[in-house]
Amino acid sequence: MEKISNEQYLQATEFLKSKARPLEKALFAFEFENGSREQVLEELTLYQNEDGGFGNGLEPDFRCEASSALATTIGLQHLIRIGADESDAMVQRAIQYALNTFDEEKMGWEIVPKEVETAPRAIWWNYGGDWPWGNPSAEMTGLLHHYKGLVPEDFLEKLTAHAVAYINEEATNDFHELQCLVKLMKELPSEEAEKIAARVREIAHHSVTTDPVKWHDYCLLPLQVVYVPTSFLYEDFQEIIPANIHHLASNQAEDGSWKPTWAWGRYEDVWEIAKQEWSGVLTLDNLRVLREFDAFS
Repeated sequence: MEKISNEQYLQATEFLKSKARPLEKALFAFEFENGSREQVLEELTLYQNEDGGFGNGLEPDFRCEASSALATTIGLQHLIRIGADESDAMVQRAIQYALNTFDEEKMGWEIVPKEVETAPRAIWWNYGGDWPWGNPSAEMTGLLHHYKGLVPEDFLEKLTAHAVAYINEEATNDFHELQCLVKLMKELPSEEAEKIAARVREIAHHSVTTDPVKWHDYCLLPLQVVYVPTSFLYEDFQEIIPANIHHLASNQAEDGSWKPTWAWGRYEDVWEIAKQEWSGVLTLDNLRVLREFDAFS
């Protein structure tokens, strides 16, 4: 399997240390250089609101300060990465936000709040869009399982049953939803995960782009769902993984980063800021994946 050179790795690390947001810098230091867990928490605090949810541009494509379910899933994933448990105040507040904003009628969460339209954002981020249930409700369900000690047991059982039924009967081939389903699978008890495994696998075969020619466009790469060799989808995409690693290695920018393959189409001055932030997020994500597949020289 192809590996990225030591020079490429050093260029990526230099980009993260000099150009990424303080949050990604702290996460990189923690995950790759034995850095401080407390520094990650300090940076994450800047994105958490009084209501316990995360906002304030944590998701770079919408800049509103208000909390959102989507940004809160991102915040909680970062907390999991640094090993924050149910005794952590940030975790407790975020889980309480999720419980407080649950929509009984939708049996899930609105992806973004009304306030999304009050600040610069990508053209697709508007309130009340036709988003599939799983994005982000499937991911949020998985996060509630991860921190199940903070969640009423009967509520979690009811939500999980809804998730299983939805995935098997209504889930779409939307690749953003698939990413949420994969994250849910990771957190579910094995007997629940088994109930949806076949359907998630079927969606993956419809949604993951396996044609290398198309990987330069906005699409779902194999390594975005098989980001560790222990993924339940690994065998499904095993043959294409080396080519996808080659694609990452050969598409690193001169400054050491990986750039987004999309653009906002408006608020161009703010997009330049968001683009830089995304470059930090994507560079860190790609280094994580390359390390998992032992693709460093």
